[in-house]
Amino acid sequence: MAKVLLIGSGGREHALGWKLSQSEQVTEVHYAPGNGGTAGGKGRNIPIDGSKKENFDAIAAWIQKEEIGLTVVGPEAPLAEGIVDFLHEKGIHDVFGPIQAAARLEEDKFFSFDIMQELGIPQAEGIKCHNINEAITAIKEQSSKDGVVIKARGLTGGKGVKVCDSAQEAIDFLEEHKSRFGHEILISERMFGQEFSVFGICDGEDVLTLPVAFQDHKPVFDGDKGPNTGGMGAYGPAPIAPPEVIEEVHRRVMEPIVKAFAQRGTPYCGFLYAGMMMTETGPRVIEFNVRFGDPECQPAMMLLEDDLYDLLKKATAGTLKGHALRCRDGHACCVVLASKGYPGAVTKGLKIQGIEEADALDGVKVFHAGTCLESTELLTSGGRVLGVTSTGEGDFRSVQQQAYKAVACIDTEGGFHFRRDIGAKAHTL
Repeated sequence: MAKVLLIGSGGREHALGWKLSQSEQVTEVHYAPGNGGTAGGKGRNIPIDGSKKENFDAIAAWIQKEEIGLTVVGPEAPLAEGIVDFLHEKGIHDVFGPIQAAARLEEDKFFSFDIMQELGIPQAEGIKCHNINEAITAIKEQSSKDGVVIKARGLTGGKGVKVCDSAQEAIDFLEEHKSRFGHEILISERMFGQEFSVFGICDGEDVLTLPVAFQDHKPVFDGDKGPNTGGMGAYGPAPIAPPEVIEEVHRRVMEPIVKAFAQRGTPYCGFLYAGMMMTETGPRVIEFNVRFGDPECQPAMMLLEDDLYDLLKKATAGTLKGHALRCRDGHACCVVLASKGYPGAVTKGLKIQGIEEADALDGVKVFHAGTCLESTELLTSGGRVLGVTSTGEGDFRSVQQQAYKAVACIDTEGGFHFRRDIGAKAHTL
């Protein structure tokens, strides 16, 4: 029997902890720091924000004091800051998440572009730029009649990509981009097609790829309109990526990346997320992330059949070879309830009502993200507040309808913002 420590406070961490707590091998799941929905049952919030570098010492001390059997790092920022390396140096090795050198795959768009070129992994053509003048020249070179894409080099919380309809729009946006994300920019070919996400669990030598792909919904408004967000909802399986496509992504994308890191002496142990686009020439990589997607994690955990604790322990021990990931039959759909104004400034501290009613619906689980408890009241504390998730073995439309039925149960002062078309693309194929 073991205790698990989950670093992070979002919907992804709640979903991972919810799934880990189902293991008979797990006695407690500690969240550092967690949110308003993660405490209870096997869950326990601790007063340490493990995503901040200044708290790495406190995290190590907590792991040793509580005799934590497995530490799982949820968000990308502490991975890029080297939390896994730090814990290894303290003699703590049961940590699931890539070391800092491997976390560059997400943290540094230049690095990921180069490694994909080296390995022949299909991606958008691009030009690395170190200042505005280089970016202007690159935009003129890369832009087609359909536009061009601007990507920030560092971590941006999923908000560092700007899809422009013309070269002039891209040039006009450069100063704003620089003020938000810095002067190093990847100017990329604009690809067309449906996006989908493929996830794997890696142990440093091998990768097990989830047999279901998911579709995230980044823009804030229906019809994929408006600015990008961290994700307004997700569903799976995504019809655009049937099993043969997932197998191709596993063979041409996931495996080569893991093998390359092993050969470099920087083994990759952690979640691997390939953001893909199905183009006219087949699947091509948009980006890599070094953690599970959020909100894709919520429907993924609802569908995953295996004991997640057992899988992650095998990954930290380097013994995944010969195993496979299994998902239940059926579908899952997650609708994000966000504070009004998101992804801009939002009002916090608003009382939330109706979660118990939503959770009582068949096949529904409400995952918390931007929530907190004050006394006994559940309040909003961020932009993305809840991930209302449903699953079932019926057709996708019934699962989608159940998610929105649950959404209708939940309210706050002034209401939530949410997209009403999560999973709409599933009906077009």
